[in-house]
Amino acid sequence: MKIKTILAGLSFLLTTSLIIAQSELHIPKEIQKAYKNDTRSKDGKPGVNYWQNSVAYNIDVVVTPETRKIDGKETIVFKNNSPDLLPEIVIRLYYDVFKKGNQRGMQVNEEDIGEGVNIKELTVNGEKYDLTNKDRVRRSGTNLTIILTEPLKPRGEVTLGFQWDQKVPLTVRRTGAIDSTSFFVAYWYPQVAVYDDVFGWDRINYTFDTEFYNNLANFEVNITAPDNFLVWATGTLENSSAVLPSKIHERYARAKTSTELVKVVTKEDISNLKLKSNTWNYKAVEVSDFAFAMSDHFLWDALSQEVSGNDVLISTAYPMAKEEDYSQITLVQQKTMKHFSEDIPGIPYPYPTFTTFIGLKGGGMEFPMMANNDGPGEGVTIHEMFHTYFPMYVRINERRFAWMDEGWADFVTALVTHKYFSEEDNTSSLYSNFKLGMQNTIGTIGDLPTVTSSQYMGNNYGYHSYTLPSFTYSLLYQHLGEEIFLKVFREYIRRWAKKSPTPYDFFYTFEDVSGEDLNWLWESWYFKMGYPDVAIELYKNGKLVVKKIGERPVPLSVNVEYQTNDHGKPKTYTTMVSPSVWQDDNKSLSLKIPDGKQVESIIVNADMPDFNELDNFFPPLAERYKKLDLNKGVLGVYKLNEYPVDAIITEKEGVFFYEVTNTSSSGYLLPVDKNNFITTDGTVELSFKAEAGKVVGIVIKIEAYGISATGQKK
Repeated sequence: MKIKTILAGLSFLLTTSLIIAQSELHIPKEIQKAYKNDTRSKDGKPGVNYWQNSVAYNIDVVVTPETRKIDGKETIVFKNNSPDLLPEIVIRLYYDVFKKGNQRGMQVNEEDIGEGVNIKELTVNGEKYDLTNKDRVRRSGTNLTIILTEPLKPRGEVTLGFQWDQKVPLTVRRTGAIDSTSFFVAYWYPQVAVYDDVFGWDRINYTFDTEFYNNLANFEVNITAPDNFLVWATGTLENSSAVLPSKIHERYARAKTSTELVKVVTKEDISNLKLKSNTWNYKAVEVSDFAFAMSDHFLWDALSQEVSGNDVLISTAYPMAKEEDYSQITLVQQKTMKHFSEDIPGIPYPYPTFTTFIGLKGGGMEFPMMANNDGPGEGVTIHEMFHTYFPMYVRINERRFAWMDEGWADFVTALVTHKYFSEEDNTSSLYSNFKLGMQNTIGTIGDLPTVTSSQYMGNNYGYHSYTLPSFTYSLLYQHLGEEIFLKVFREYIRRWAKKSPTPYDFFYTFEDVSGEDLNWLWESWYFKMGYPDVAIELYKNGKLVVKKIGERPVPLSVNVEYQTNDHGKPKTYTTMVSPSVWQDDNKSLSLKIPDGKQVESIIVNADMPDFNELDNFFPPLAERYKKLDLNKGVLGVYKLNEYPVDAIITEKEGVFFYEVTNTSSSGYLLPVDKNNFITTDGTVELSFKAEAGKVVGIVIKIEAYGISATGQKK
């Protein structure tokens, strides 16, 4: 009896502590329904009744490079694991985004516009369906709805058959024709949409704007191409010995266990390549999608990385003409996978392969075990590989909650780069990565709460899905400290591996595992409109008083320069205070500055987004400008050579201000000397070129993004 009483008491205490720690958040009715049905739990775990449907795809596809035609035949087995009768099945036809009259979020090549996916045959459990019979088949936007003759019962299965054709688009957006004989093929097969416990069928049209939300599925795909084309794909190559010539196959087999780089396919191989077979068989188990790439002039580098006792094959496919540019990318992938698996997030890479295909013109695009990337940059390589975890392994509904994966990818990229690919070691520079993409948007009408569904974000998608959430994840990282943060982050991934969390599963997991009520952060940054804004209220005799004006809490970073030198260098002092200092509705904070009488200048939150930056300086920045003989000839408009935008230098309240049209790059300028400046957050350097005493040009460097540009004054 005593033991039972003690256990009951402990249970009460644990339950009470959970209630105390859990935030009181607004919960929309779709999520309330999930809690009522016990498919999700308010401790952030999947509920006792959690379910998700599963799909198996068996696909044969033939690609004809000369016409870019894709001919496909597939068998789909869809299992209804829900408790609901399903009278219909929703199929996605992504290529219908090119159909005449359909909505598109970007301009496309006119040659791509036509009739969309050509469905030649549809069968349901072996019965051929009349595609013109609207009582059985309805097509709208990029969705095709199949009305079943009998509803699919819970735990029941339905077998669908499709024969179809379409073209690899000339419009390169995540997928498409890289050149006349190099294609990255994605969004390419009739795909069963998600039916889940929160929203039912996902019927959101694909318009190029939002990305993934897919079922957990198994794939077996046979890809037929000309016998001088290499093919890379999601999953494992099952018939390598039947396809690859002996010498190439020997290198391929060696790469699967080699930690040293192997040149699997070289220039010499490409010049007279002839495969044993022109059909490649790939298999992938429990993944969310399938993509493939092909080319007759791409080289292939590969090696392996050991993850939890298994060798993961890492490959890079890249244009033969740019071999030198991409010589290090496979090694960057290897190092990245090691740190992802062992350090941050510290969850072993969960799949047997990863391939980077260098084809996209700008940025990168993730798919299970693959990426379609631009250029040799570390940042995009790290970012796209991290997407293996979100939204692939943790199956995020990006159509509604893109910030739940893109934000993590940006944050982890910045942190991993900062810790393992950079010699610098200070937390403030981590925040600087995000300010650049935030400063122009904070406090505007478009600065909507983070929980706003991504489908409604339009032109604000980038800010809302990438920079804003990555900054708030940084706040969590600093507030919890790396040890606790990683403990929580790893548990979040483990709980929701191969499942689909909502924002509330994220919120409540972080509170459940950390034991903290984080309402002060969720409410201000995720649920309410507002902006971050702090100001120097007073500095006197070594005492700095900073007041909080904005509703959204941020850390307080302080950078001090002294009048004296330290071994010939300016003497400085820096400190940073956690954003939690504001959580009890504190409106001001006092800090003691060492050697207060020797202070030359102070900047607070130079690396944080801030609604009014000009009140963050002591003495005021305009007063500093008055003491300097600055060249106002730098003011004006500069046409950039490398990008179709202008850099504009103006004067605001006595301070020079820089911005680039149609981008988020902007900031007030600190003078280094008469013709050289740096933005207050330290992310952008500007140099001005003068001829005969007249400013004629500009050089812009954004080191965090590896960007440099030059321009002429208009």
